[in-house]
Amino acid sequence: MTACETSLTLTLSAPTRGRGFTLAELVVSMAVMSVLMVGLGSAILIASHALPDGERAATRIVQSATVAGQIVEELRSAIWIREHTATSVEFAVPDRDGDGNAERIRYAWSGTSGDPLTRQYNGGKVVDVLDDVNEFDLGYDLKAVTEEYPGVPVEGAEQELASHGDVYGDANSFPIQKDEWPGQYFKPTLTGDALSWRVTKAHVYMRADGPHIEETAVELRLPDGNRLPTDAILDEYALPESSLHDWYEWHEIPFSKVPDLSPGSGLCLVLKNASGGGVSGRIRYDDGGGSGGINTKDGGSSWSYFSNIARLHYVYGTVSTPGPPQTATRYYVTGVRVAMQAGSDPGARVVTTAQTLNRPELLSGLWEADFETDPRLDHNGDGNDDWVVGMGAFNPASLVDGVWHVDSKLESSPGNDYVRLTTAEVRFRNTSVGGMGAVFRINADWSGGTYAPIQVFLQLQTDNTQTLTVFKALNEATLAELIRVTGLSSGFVSLRLVIDPDLDTVSVTVGGMHRGTYRYSKFPPPAGKRYVSMAAHISTSEYDYVSVRVAE
Repeated sequence: MTACETSLTLTLSAPTRGRGFTLAELVVSMAVMSVLMVGLGSAILIASHALPDGERAATRIVQSATVAGQIVEELRSAIWIREHTATSVEFAVPDRDGDGNAERIRYAWSGTSGDPLTRQYNGGKVVDVLDDVNEFDLGYDLKAVTEEYPGVPVEGAEQELASHGDVYGDANSFPIQKDEWPGQYFKPTLTGDALSWRVTKAHVYMRADGPHIEETAVELRLPDGNRLPTDAILDEYALPESSLHDWYEWHEIPFSKVPDLSPGSGLCLVLKNASGGGVSGRIRYDDGGGSGGINTKDGGSSWSYFSNIARLHYVYGTVSTPGPPQTATRYYVTGVRVAMQAGSDPGARVVTTAQTLNRPELLSGLWEADFETDPRLDHNGDGNDDWVVGMGAFNPASLVDGVWHVDSKLESSPGNDYVRLTTAEVRFRNTSVGGMGAVFRINADWSGGTYAPIQVFLQLQTDNTQTLTVFKALNEATLAELIRVTGLSSGFVSLRLVIDPDLDTVSVTVGGMHRGTYRYSKFPPPAGKRYVSMAAHISTSEYDYVSVRVAE
């Protein structure tokens, strides 16, 4: 080794022993690390979900807005609404596919977060239109329209309705015999606000004749158009001859079964020999200062009317005038507010409003026909034909220029209980004399095991005027007149009935003039017959329009 060389000396020593992990320590460490990693992963996942997902929120907003826009667009053209809650709505819109039928649409949500919003079209399959819905809330802007009309008539105190009591003049005597019966036609003169009248009693100026063993039946009968008695006896009282004296005096005849009669109606007071024997009594009459005397000489087969003879009589009864006003309130939808949210992100919530163009009414039932098209189609969009043939065969050729020339009986379909405010409007006319004419009937107020048939006859008269009569039914076989309107033109007559099942009343308007409000009768119904019907009876008739609306 020279001086210039560097000496490097390496010293090797034995390695130093270091302390390591035991197996047990390693297992514990791995376990701890696993817990830490899981916790960290969960924290990251939660944090990632908490962060806004712009793309997801935007998608939900678009979905919600699209569906809300569709609902708004369809509601705008609604013609009536049959279901309206916070989470569902069902309504009808005009015909869209050219088949003549309206379309019905229903949207509904269960109210449970995460459930879908569904849509049903014309009663078909229920389809999900938006999934994972957390809110679907509908609010309705309603316009209440209240109609006020005179209420049920108030019956006044007993008063004199008709009389001819001049016993001091030239009075004569008429015997009441087996086939010869005297009588008197009378018609009270009423005030302009009178709605109806009824007889409670009569006084007749009579005496006995003979052995006092006969009996007189004092009857009140409906007259025909010539003021002569018909066979329709409204009430009857048996007057034994033994209660009469041998001199003339006034005898009171009570009546308790006479129904209310319309202001234009008259009655015939008939004294009939009920014994079939000799003379059951004599009644005085005036042949110089009165009119309305009637008699028969063949036991009622034919009658004669005398304009110069009056039987001595007094008739008493009551007159009914309009009572306190009643009101009918109908509700129309002017707008529907729609709030909805798909998913849990509040940012996806949308709110919009549909302004309805047709102001649809809230109804549980609607039947309408203008007779421009086949009335048997589903014009109201409830999934059923509006009108079905109940009798005869409907011929589409019977529809001429928007008028139905009646060739069958049409009934509303399906059945309805008519237990809500019901408004019926009809324009019709009877075009030939005979029978009951044009007939309109509604079987209303099916509640408590009873129902209330209301029937209308529109009849052409020989003088080319029409008479409209509204009846209530006392039972399946008996009708009682509520109102009779005479002297109507031969053209189409408009009729409007407002039936209030809460008050058991029907309001009648004819030709735009209110004709009174009346209580109807209820009795157990037969099976079926939940309908409104239109027909003609032994005559020709025409219908121009009909509408029946039942409030929701």
